[in-house]
Amino acid sequence: MAFRNLTRGVFQIVTNRRFYTAIQQQIFIRKPIINNQQFRQFSSVTIHNDAYKDLSKFLDKEIQLEKTAQKHSSQLPTIQGFEVQSNGPAITLTRKSGKENITVKFNVTHTVNAAESDQAMNFDEAGGQQQQSNSEISQSSSSSQLKSRPTFTVDINNGGQTLSFLCSYLPQDYSVAPEQYQSGENQQQQQQQQQQENDKLEDFQIDEFAIHDGDWNDNVYSADCAVIDGELYDKLLNLLEEHGIGEEFANQLIDFSTAYEHGQYIGLLEKLQQFSKK
Repeated sequence: MAFRNLTRGVFQIVTNRRFYTAIQQQIFIRKPIINNQQFRQFSSVTIHNDAYKDLSKFLDKEIQLEKTAQKHSSQLPTIQGFEVQSNGPAITLTRKSGKENITVKFNVTHTVNAAESDQAMNFDEAGGQQQQSNSEISQSSSSSQLKSRPTFTVDINNGGQTLSFLCSYLPQDYSVAPEQYQSGENQQQQQQQQQQENDKLEDFQIDEFAIHDGDWNDNVYSADCAVIDGELYDKLLNLLEEHGIGEEFANQLIDFSTAYEHGQYIGLLEKLQQFSKK
């Protein structure tokens, strides 16, 4: 709970408005696009089908690369204690706890933040660039997998009434100064240990909560957790943890969502290739 108390402090300092709104307003880019030209050059003699052929040829390699990087191609990671249902990018987790039905919902669309992944990648390279060759740096960079960190809702239904929570993951912090990791194997090991600790510290915050009889919509009043009493906030976190929505769940959900989102992305590339061959 010491880490949970720390997250409460981070939540009150950093969050002055609904965190999930800020997430929804960000533009997530899977890969940075570098183009030194100010304008794209189009040939006046390009045949319509050439663009499709070029796209299809590129996708042959791209799909193979993505499948090679796929960590869970045959079986998705499990989320302990929950049954999983999927409908495209939408995921629903369900379980029973005594008389209560618990439902967790999230959508993997736009859940990969390339900016955070680039920060981690740059952090990795900065600590070892004096000792690693270019090929080693490239290998280290490719091993840094993009994470899917979705916002999610938790519904606890009891006797027809539902207590609902809107939750989001705490932002990853790679603020350790690179100069602390100069040349030397010891410094490089410290850097790797620091990165592993960051990976283990995945946790979420409650953004809003409400109680309703039907659907959670605009007609239902919800409280912004950025302005509620700190002790009340901690008790709501404890309530979720007692229902299986704690730190372990947060990490399992990220593992599942990351693997599932990657599969959805590969499927989209395959559909794009099929479209380009029509």
